[in-house]
Amino acid sequence: MKIYFDGCSWTYGQELEHREEERYSKLICNNLGAREYNFAKEGGSNDRIIRKLMVENNIEEYDLAIIQMTFPARTEYLRRVWSGGWKKDWIRVNPKYSYTAWLHRDSEKEKMRRSIEKKWGQQVFPKSMMPKLDDQKFDHYTKADGHAKFWRHYYTSVANRKYFEVKENIHLQTIRNHCKAHNVPLVVCTINNYSNLNFDYLMHVEMKYRAERGHPNKEGHRLIAKAILDKI
Repeated sequence: MKIYFDGCSWTYGQELEHREEERYSKLICNNLGAREYNFAKEGGSNDRIIRKLMVENNIEEYDLAIIQMTFPARTEYLRRVWSGGWKKDWIRVNPKYSYTAWLHRDSEKEKMRRSIEKKWGQQVFPKSMMPKLDDQKFDHYTKADGHAKFWRHYYTSVANRKYFEVKENIHLQTIRNHCKAHNVPLVVCTINNYSNLNFDYLMHVEMKYRAERGHPNKEGHRLIAKAILDKI
């Protein structure tokens, strides 16, 4: 049995001491006696998940798909890079969200979040989608390319809450329809607690089961694995 996994840092196993042995995808495969194929990447977007699913991998080669969608404001774009020669590479655009601030309620991050919300207002972004474009960590790959100006304009003047809600729905239906068309059973999850869509499982993990930067710890991954196995 071969199981296809994809997602962002939660499925990748970010912050785990022994990532490849402790993440929920490995625990599920151990329980089912299956082979794990984990394509997740930290900071990954739903756009990347669709690309890997429909362009770079053949879902028909797998017996089950477990896909964890992420925050819809993330995206990626194709650019030319120099690495001993010119080639094209996919660059993530991963704005920082205010959900990281409530991990440090009295810190500078919280003060920054409040100032951004005051400046832009909730009519543009709900808390789940508030990009910290003033943050020096705003997608350092994008800054290095000199493309940050474009993305600031995109997030502040083009995109809005409705745009991302529609985009998230398109991604969800695309994943479901693609797996259904190829007769591959699917469990589709999300870490976006603000979504109104009907996912099979919402990965809500209590703070006591999270690591320092907010990702699930070893026990958190065990709880996620148990919940998904119950769905299966």
